[in-house]
Amino acid sequence: MRMRTFLILLVTACAMHSCNSTDDSEAKSTSSRTSIIAESDTLLVLRNSEYNLTLTLPKSIMTAESKFQFRESFGDAELYVHPGFHVYISKEDTELSEIKKELQSDGLFSRKFTDESEEELFYQSILPDGSEIGFGWVKSLTTPGLKMILRLDPQGSYSKQDVRTIQKHMKTLNIL
Repeated sequence: MRMRTFLILLVTACAMHSCNSTDDSEAKSTSSRTSIIAESDTLLVLRNSEYNLTLTLPKSIMTAESKFQFRESFGDAELYVHPGFHVYISKEDTELSEIKKELQSDGLFSRKFTDESEEELFYQSILPDGSEIGFGWVKSLTTPGLKMILRLDPQGSYSKQDVRTIQKHMKTLNIL
């Protein structure tokens, strides 16, 4: 009986190894994307003809309403964790400078850009009466042959801490 179990395990291991064998260049390109998921984390995966994304988030911030889905009507992906963590991910060639101009030309709000880089915009929205109402964030991700824009839900009301938390966790986003 032991020998039979051993042989079954050996055959299964060999079959699995042969299915996963790659040349060295492919192994190197995928190894940088591989991470170990802790028991306290959740791996979210979104795959379809347009997107192949993974994201690791702590289970402690997930809710029953949390979702990571493709929105066909908008052609983008939506990550909703809770009201203080709602991000849209879209494939687009839009430059951050164009997005900044669009935000600045908003007729209702003015924007105070507090942190800017070639890849990110962090800003605060201000009403015409001078009331500061919340923070926003936009990030550009570029991989060979693909550019994606991450932005917060414009209907959301985010504190500075909310946005910093989102920025931290979105660093685990992998585009495969």
